[in-house]
Amino acid sequence: MTSEIKINNSLEEHEVRESSNRQARKTWENKTVGGHRSSASNDTLEYFQQMRDYRYGYETPFIVNTFNFSDLQGKRILEIGVGNGIDAVEMLSNGAIYTGIDITQNHLELTKRFINFSFNKEEQERLLEDVVEGDMLTVDLPGNYDVVYSFGVLHHIAHEADFLNKIHSLLKPNGELRIAVYSKYSFFNIWMIVTWILKNRMKNLLTDWQSNVAENSELGSPVVIKIRTRSEVEKMLKQAGFKVVKYECKGFVQGYLPIIG
Repeated sequence: MTSEIKINNSLEEHEVRESSNRQARKTWENKTVGGHRSSASNDTLEYFQQMRDYRYGYETPFIVNTFNFSDLQGKRILEIGVGNGIDAVEMLSNGAIYTGIDITQNHLELTKRFINFSFNKEEQERLLEDVVEGDMLTVDLPGNYDVVYSFGVLHHIAHEADFLNKIHSLLKPNGELRIAVYSKYSFFNIWMIVTWILKNRMKNLLTDWQSNVAENSELGSPVVIKIRTRSEVEKMLKQAGFKVVKYECKGFVQGYLPIIG
């Protein structure tokens, strides 16, 4: 009886993980995250310049300073969820020795493209370790990283606790995990709830609506989305063996909407 329960739990956990990955691929293989923020073709340098200007100039200008990119010289970095490669190129520009991993080919190809636009072959050989496709739990990574960085990704992973345990094992002793996840107490979340009530009329689950608004997923086919309090996030990190040494709440477009942003 005990072994049957363990087997069933293992199968259930596997299906949860696979379902989470399928939904992520279904959304982001076809819709580049934030791709609508550029009017240029994504095979041009102009596309990446526009994406960078929007990310660092308007939407999340705090990233570079909050995540201390300037101290990455010579450090081995693993980024989980590479997006358009904007942060990858910024970290590489600060001398990071970079590895990126993502569940989607689409984002990996964009990241490689921006890296190729930004660095010559010699620079890439010196700074770029790898860009890998797959679920981190099933990919063999060398580990011994100084920093693991992930912006806006972990809250889309159903098996997040397993990810955090794996990250802990991949870091050097006294290595750092630097992440950003959605905050429950924010104007953006309040706005999503209000529009769910008034616009959607609560026809879909709230998580479905939040995924549609925040991630541009199709209604009825949401990606995993977790919106939590500070205490919930800190508890999750501590359970994985991390010590929380710095926690900040930063707003999207905060500089342009000083109170509600």
